[in-house]
Amino acid sequence: MGTFIYTTAGFVLLALIIFDIYATVLHSSARYGPVGESLNRSVWRVARAVAFRLSRANRHRLLNMVGPLLLPLLIAVYVVLLVFSYALVYYPRIPGGFNFGVAHPEPSWVDAVYFSGVTLTSVGYGDVVPRIASLRFLALFEAASGLVVISLAITYMLTVYTALERKRAVAVSLYHQAGEGADVAGFIAHHFVEGRFYGLRDALRTVTRDLQGLLESHIDHPVIHYFHPVEVYKGAPRVLFLLLETCAVIRSTLDREQNKDLRNYPEVRTLDAVVRHVLNAFVDSLDLERREQPRQPTEEEARETNERWRRRYEQTLERLRESDIPVRSDTEQGWEEYRAQREEWESKLRRLALHLGYDWDEVTGDRDLEYAANEEKEEPREEVMSDE
Repeated sequence: MGTFIYTTAGFVLLALIIFDIYATVLHSSARYGPVGESLNRSVWRVARAVAFRLSRANRHRLLNMVGPLLLPLLIAVYVVLLVFSYALVYYPRIPGGFNFGVAHPEPSWVDAVYFSGVTLTSVGYGDVVPRIASLRFLALFEAASGLVVISLAITYMLTVYTALERKRAVAVSLYHQAGEGADVAGFIAHHFVEGRFYGLRDALRTVTRDLQGLLESHIDHPVIHYFHPVEVYKGAPRVLFLLLETCAVIRSTLDREQNKDLRNYPEVRTLDAVVRHVLNAFVDSLDLERREQPRQPTEEEARETNERWRRRYEQTLERLRESDIPVRSDTEQGWEEYRAQREEWESKLRRLALHLGYDWDEVTGDRDLEYAANEEKEEPREEVMSDE
């Protein structure tokens, strides 16, 4: 009976590991298998809880260490679980099913783990040898599985770092155009020369294509979410905010007649739809709707949010006027349109930013554009970290 229980447990655990490797490495999905998913979430939850008790700079440095550690940690977990699963099968067959260099009168769990480990890693010292045909073939399969896991792990790590390079390239492409921070008015003004917009359509079209590729990278490699760059502008929340805010500003602040063609650009509509889709996909893949339920803001919080949005809208208008960009005369109607658009996406993006280790002001610069641009500037944070 004991042999049956150990053998069944070993093969069940082996099946779980094989499925997890398939779901994590081979299958393009927005989530990992159960082992990888639990590992990523647990490590990130602990690191995040510690990081938000540190200064801004130290918080980003600590979280920056998590992503590079998750990949080798996941590989180590796979190796340990594989060794353990095969050891469960070997254990009840020791010593009868094996030839030992030294006599073993009683079955030993250490012997089972030792033989499983040297077999999986293809070390094969030869001091323990299976003498039953079924155990020989099982040992052969274990050695092959060890080679496969190591090969897949190396390939997966290379593809993850390639995807991270593409992600950083998308962020850097927006960085200088947005005043090295979250200055959306500066991003729009960057393309306004001598009374006309130049290259803005191409810029919007390019970033839309890049954003679609970014989403596919996150779907193929969900661990990318937990690669937290020290520079805020390289993070996904800043990229998404800049693009959503750009669409909102173009639609709500620019003069309807003089910028009629720009407001009706299909590139603007496409970009807005793609960014919202990416935001929803990120929130779904991290399960934030269920894990971090938004609470209803108090009346005072709602008023403060409204004032923050209004201040940002008026600052944007002023910066566009300073760049001689025609803005709409009916500013109150523009304000209502701007507020309506921020209400549609801010709650989700805010939860995503906090989950990924950013405070809201450093992502948006609503309170202080310099705070969003200067990574070393410290200010009191009003955000309260939420998790489960």
